[in-house]
Amino acid sequence: MPVQSQYNDAQYNEILDQVLAVLEQNNVKTDLALMVLGDTLTHIFNQRIDANVRQKLATQFCEVLTRTIKE
Repeated sequence: MPVQSQYNDAQYNEILDQVLAVLEQNNVKTDLALMVLGDTLTHIFNQRIDANVRQKLATQFCEVLTRTIKE
């Protein structure tokens, strides 16, 4: 059964398009883009997620990311 998101596709796609547009407009190289996105994730985890569950959620996030990367 697919996971049901609490966010609609239009909202998700709009934000994703904006983030990608900023990277493209600034001709950001892949390594810099990954560094910026990684630091953004670190900030979100540290500022918005309770310390008691932070490590577990980070691990789950990494597992999902690993599964979604195409070889």
